[in-house]
Amino acid sequence: MSKAILRYTLLTLLIGFSAICSLSAMQDETPKISPYMLFTYLKNTDSQNILQVRMTNITQTSEVPLPGLNVSFMNNDTLLGEVVTNQSGNAEFVIPADFPIFTGEDGARTFVARFSGDSLTEATESELAITDVNLEMVLTEEEGKKMVLLKAFLPSANGPVPVAAEEISVFVPRTFSLLPVGTGTLEADGTVQIPFPDDIPGDKDGKLTVIGRFNDHFLFGSVEKREETNWGVPAVKAPPAFRSLWSTLAPRWMIITLSIMLLGVWGHYTFVVISLFRIRKDGLKHKKTE
Repeated sequence: MSKAILRYTLLTLLIGFSAICSLSAMQDETPKISPYMLFTYLKNTDSQNILQVRMTNITQTSEVPLPGLNVSFMNNDTLLGEVVTNQSGNAEFVIPADFPIFTGEDGARTFVARFSGDSLTEATESELAITDVNLEMVLTEEEGKKMVLLKAFLPSANGPVPVAAEEISVFVPRTFSLLPVGTGTLEADGTVQIPFPDDIPGDKDGKLTVIGRFNDHFLFGSVEKREETNWGVPAVKAPPAFRSLWSTLAPRWMIITLSIMLLGVWGHYTFVVISLFRIRKDGLKHKKTE
């Protein structure tokens, strides 16, 4: 074999070996997670501006929270702060009350939530344009009718501007969500009265929390006012259950019968143990006499 043929053969083998190694490395490399970011805004009853993020990995079968991700919150390229997602994949940042939030000429305030990525998760970001709105709520009761008065207005240099023709709702909190109990549309003066139902359960004293809220509004985000009142139906303690075969309380005759049977069984066990000790004792005495 000539040197040229040998050289080409070795070069071909080397190229093939390199290709195989590269393909194996690509197969062994774990693909990065492409996260889903849910970015929302809340102005709570204390007028705090809260930015909320939920980071998850959406698979074919479920939505998996992504904890431990460092999320940055920004306003007009100004860093507001950074928060690490918790075990549920949530991160929440409360904008300081004295922070001068930048507002554009159209009245919107732009917020950005950004995750820069890491070795396991790809980078992602989301943006919100929020128009600031102030909300007031007054609970009234006349002639037995409960009414929730809501007033919404936009702050401006020339004074408050009423918010008209926008839908707003009344909720009461429940264990895992908010229960809607009424909806109305704001009139030209920025107000609306929404009747409150008479059959909403409260605590043992009839107390509950009434929430007036723009819920995920396309301009305002979520804006709410809360107030506690005694408009609920007092919770009634459940009557004691009767003893029966289909309840958690068994009939007395069954308890007595089972107790007697168990006492008999354990009595037999005790008698057998005592008899064994007596037999052993008698056996030792018999050996001594011999």
